[in-house]
Amino acid sequence: MRSKSRGEKAKGLKVSKNHLITSTIHTMLPLYVDVSGKRIVVFGGGIVAERKIRQILDTDSAGGKMNIEVYSLDFIPSIESMSKQGVIRCFTSNLMERDIGELVKGAFLVLICTDDRPLNDRILKEAAKFELLINYADYGDAFMSSVINKGGFIISVSTAGKGPAMARYMKKKIAALVGEREAKMLQIQSRLRHYLKLRIKDEEQRRTILNSVLDDPECWSALDAPIDIAEKDIFRIVGDRYA
Repeated sequence: MRSKSRGEKAKGLKVSKNHLITSTIHTMLPLYVDVSGKRIVVFGGGIVAERKIRQILDTDSAGGKMNIEVYSLDFIPSIESMSKQGVIRCFTSNLMERDIGELVKGAFLVLICTDDRPLNDRILKEAAKFELLINYADYGDAFMSSVINKGGFIISVSTAGKGPAMARYMKKKIAALVGEREAKMLQIQSRLRHYLKLRIKDEEQRRTILNSVLDDPECWSALDAPIDIAEKDIFRIVGDRYA
């Protein structure tokens, strides 16, 4: 996600000095941001809101505490189910009559996804007065990516809003590349990295050893065995060849 610099100008309908309704090209910086405990406010209770909520939840591989509030006049069953499970909190609200500023004050991220365009634009105008990130179609300063959370890997795929369907398509193709062997290798690489830190001071040498393991066909073949056996074999190979 990338936040526009304050006072940034672009062609389009200006709603504040911070955020613009514009379709100009964005310069996006992919970042992994820890949102554990940070307040995320979602406007809308339909399928778009559900998809974005699930995208956030899909990144929670460590089981951190999520703080997601959803405001809408009504909610689809799947969102209501998440609320009943305690995963999110839903607040029945007539947003046309609510003070949007009070709802977004103190938020880290605001997702605008009602099915009412004038209402969305009003929410954007009010939210833009605060120091926070806004996701709203092509008009905010934070895009949601398709997320792969598999085998210890978190991989995001984004087209910067140009083609969400293409991002979902690429997500499926990339996810297929992450199998049991890759998941095992990640676990072993983590342990090997810690082991080498205790024994080798030179960072470049440690990096070379870790890369050598990944380039060694015998190390990959070892992964066909259960992980405890594979780990012993790979550590033995490292001792014999690289360390």
